[in-house]
Amino acid sequence: MMPAEPFSFLSQPTDQKCGFERIHFFTFRRSVTPNSDGTIFGELTLGNKTWPTIERGNGYTFVRKGTYRLVVDYKNTDRKGGVKVKCLRFNHEGIRTHLVHDALNDNAFTLAGCIAPGMSKTENGIKDSIKAMNEIWDAVGGWEDGKVCSIFVENNVIGDETAANWIARRKRAGKY
Repeated sequence: MMPAEPFSFLSQPTDQKCGFERIHFFTFRRSVTPNSDGTIFGELTLGNKTWPTIERGNGYTFVRKGTYRLVVDYKNTDRKGGVKVKCLRFNHEGIRTHLVHDALNDNAFTLAGCIAPGMSKTENGIKDSIKAMNEIWDAVGGWEDGKVCSIFVENNVIGDETAANWIARRKRAGKY
């Protein structure tokens, strides 16, 4: 069952045990200036490791600032040839189509509201996105369907909408 409010799952449990999502807590920050092609650079950090990221931008939806639960999952759509894409899914009603996953051929224009990490930045993108996701899977103890972790999104692409307001607005619009 998902929490009603995006931040509620981070409260300390009464038995004082530390859950997986507290140990594997990502932070994500975006550049305040879009690239010349409209894409947006950022950085995804877990512990002492940081990966450059890219988002499509250009009017595509983006994850709003706030704290979220992520779940290890597969994208709902396969790639050519039925290739399943491993991802970290924002696991809140109204925004489950937002993901962290590799960008096909390191191309930001294959993304739609998702965040793609890379091993390095290029002029307007990232390089070695699949390798970066493999590092992320290693950093969280391996890919395991249903495993949960957390992310704190530090800033918005535009505007000042919060996670709670954004999720509520998307739910009212019938988004999943």
